[in-house]
Amino acid sequence: MKRPYDRRDRVLWILAQKGGSITLTELRRSMEIKHENLDRLLSDLENEGRIKRTELKGKQLISLKNYNLQM
Repeated sequence: MKRPYDRRDRVLWILAQKGGSITLTELRRSMEIKHENLDRLLSDLENEGRIKRTELKGKQLISLKNYNLQM
């Protein structure tokens, strides 16, 4: 599968590849961008209702909203 070029699409693609959720640290490593830029991108996606952020055991978890595993 070809990786998306757009950063917003890439975040969603990475989340889908990881089963719908990933820690912020793992996502930042996968994206290879600065924390500030990723935070702004995640805020936009969260405001659009595409993702949700939750705190779990001291780590921030990023998840796709309404992620369904359909094959």
